[in-house]
Amino acid sequence: MIRAAIITACCLLALGGCDRATDGDGDGDSTLRMAFVNDDGASLVAEESLENAAVRAMHIGLTTLERSGRVAPSLALSWRVSDDGLTYVFKLREAYWADGRRLTSGDVVAVMRRIVSPGSGNPLRDELMMINNAALIAANRRPARMLGVSDPRPDTVVITLAKPEPALLQLLADPAAAIIRSGKTPPASGAFTQADDAGDADGALHLVKNSAYYAADTVSLAGAMLSRTDAERAIRRFNAGELDIVSGGRLTGLRAARTVGDSQALRLEPTWGLYFYLARTSSGPLADIRVRRALAMSFDRSGILSRLFGVTGLQPAYSALPPTLPDAYAGSAGDWAGWSADVRESEAVRLLAEAGYTFNQPLTLSVAIPHGREHADLLAAISNSWGVIGVRVKAYARGTLSHRRAIEKGDFDLAAVERIARAPVADTFLQPFTCAVRLGGYCNPAVDQLLADAAAEDDPGTRIQLQRRANRLISEDAPLIAVLSPIRWSLVSRRVTGWENNVAGAHPLSGLAMTGTKEE
Repeated sequence: MIRAAIITACCLLALGGCDRATDGDGDGDSTLRMAFVNDDGASLVAEESLENAAVRAMHIGLTTLERSGRVAPSLALSWRVSDDGLTYVFKLREAYWADGRRLTSGDVVAVMRRIVSPGSGNPLRDELMMINNAALIAANRRPARMLGVSDPRPDTVVITLAKPEPALLQLLADPAAAIIRSGKTPPASGAFTQADDAGDADGALHLVKNSAYYAADTVSLAGAMLSRTDAERAIRRFNAGELDIVSGGRLTGLRAARTVGDSQALRLEPTWGLYFYLARTSSGPLADIRVRRALAMSFDRSGILSRLFGVTGLQPAYSALPPTLPDAYAGSAGDWAGWSADVRESEAVRLLAEAGYTFNQPLTLSVAIPHGREHADLLAAISNSWGVIGVRVKAYARGTLSHRRAIEKGDFDLAAVERIARAPVADTFLQPFTCAVRLGGYCNPAVDQLLADAAAEDDPGTRIQLQRRANRLISEDAPLIAVLSPIRWSLVSRRVTGWENNVAGAHPLSGLAMTGTKEE
């Protein structure tokens, strides 16, 4: 059931449970019908698009993302940042939960302490380690009360950092940082609350407008029905007029989404993300760096993406850092990224020959991919290029859970992986390739040292340079074969207004509205 999934997701976020309705009914024409595309397993972490949308709709954070994707005030009406970037002072607005209790700075402190506590499953935990004493508290070496988040006044929160983090306000806008009271059914504080009927026969979650929300008079929708389904069914339902929005699509279903009846319905957004083939470097043929380098340099990413998908915004990727990060990170991939196709192919053949693989003694690789035509066709196109240098591929397409289990067990030579960041933070993509994580078995102490130096560095420019050097080393070692930076696809009915494409993928229900005329 969707409702059970929402409650589970909230617990996993260490944010408590979800609430019941306190506000009335909406009429059919102003109740949005929105479906989220099922997770296909490419991400190593289960996708929670529906859960995140529900939390964002029902609970507020210190900051939020408006419909353009920009950071905006939420519970924090305003904030000041010290010149050194280490102290943030937030002034809170007057806001209430649906049961009438006011949200105070003490509630914010309690949530922040839960996020970084030992054993916390909150997905933001590792990304908030820049808060003073957070790492020591997470390691159970300091009590939670020593966290650098304080409440000097009921309407004031002070966050003190151990090092500057320009993306802090963006991270605090994530649903995982929502200010939710502990307990099984905490009341809503956001624009919507859960309806008394919970959902419908198809398992959709029914939300209705929350009259206690501080900006309730700006919310146009009477409610929303949120559901989850596979890409093909979502597209069929949209074409049949049963859905107003389909959201959360990425590679799976992209080409089918381009065939919808209304060509203006398709919305494409860039992401802070990377789609790559993870190499099992601990054993097998890809323990040899020469083989990994040959695979990484020997196919034309731009040409393949253009032929297969033909959409704007789908950018090729050449390293562990996606091309959609700030320009300061650009150009830190291996030298081969700038070589001509002929030079790259010749060098790849030479590297494979050194490793003992030739056309007479070819290399055969097992590649794990999720189910989906796009995953299969992309691998087939890349395999054609690898075939030119004497590499053969056996593809193994699996369901969502089976694909993740195959990666956990190391049951692959290469495995398709997708990672999308919550904010443009380089560490999201570099940390998985540290010795502490050993993703695919990879470990290079020199990379660890550069990232440790970057973490300790206060100067943002120097930190970026250290991260660039770490990315360069990872690119040279090639524990991953970067392919592309994913785009999000959505289908949006002409009845819906207020939708704006943005790299953060922020489309708050509170910013959407419905026209009064249904499409024929």
